[in-house]
Amino acid sequence: MTPDELTALTARPGPGLHRVTIAIDSRDVETLADLPPLRDRLLFVGLNPSPVSVSAGHYHQGRLGRSFWGRLMTAGIIPRTSAVEAADDALVAAGHGITDLLREPTARDEASDAALTAGVGPLWQKIAIWRPAAVVFIYKRAAAISAGRALTESWGHLPGVALAGRPCFLMPGPYAPVEQVDEGLNFLRNLNAALPENRA
Repeated sequence: MTPDELTALTARPGPGLHRVTIAIDSRDVETLADLPPLRDRLLFVGLNPSPVSVSAGHYHQGRLGRSFWGRLMTAGIIPRTSAVEAADDALVAAGHGITDLLREPTARDEASDAALTAGVGPLWQKIAIWRPAAVVFIYKRAAAISAGRALTESWGHLPGVALAGRPCFLMPGPYAPVEQVDEGLNFLRNLNAALPENRA
């Protein structure tokens, strides 16, 4: 990795649109930029961007994505007054970060396991550089691909799963029962409260 690539990977953007164009298989693809966390904050990891999110220039702007931001507000990760249209800016302002396992946008969860698995190495490298306190997977498929095995956990800590030495956690699924969501978000609230002081 060149010094310029390292600088680009660690730069924390301010508020605004987060669209970038990157090369994927010799094609220019418009996608969303990585939003790195501060050291010892949380890194949220999704599957891949949706076209509606890329068009908006902000993460998780589809129906399910917007419910993700509502959950983070409920858990106290970002302020309840955050605008859903730019909630990733509130996430960055709180010191946390977000990325996707696969950078290429698709309208639905249609990426192959092989394509997602190819994203694990780059994700591991980002985590090693960013050094978050923990990695929080938004979707179980991303967590299972990254773990390299099927997961029995529905949410919470993933025992025996760590990327670049960082513990991994799973948010409740988008269609999980209300009780499970409540328990999972309380767990996330406690995880956030237990984070060490900011170290940039």
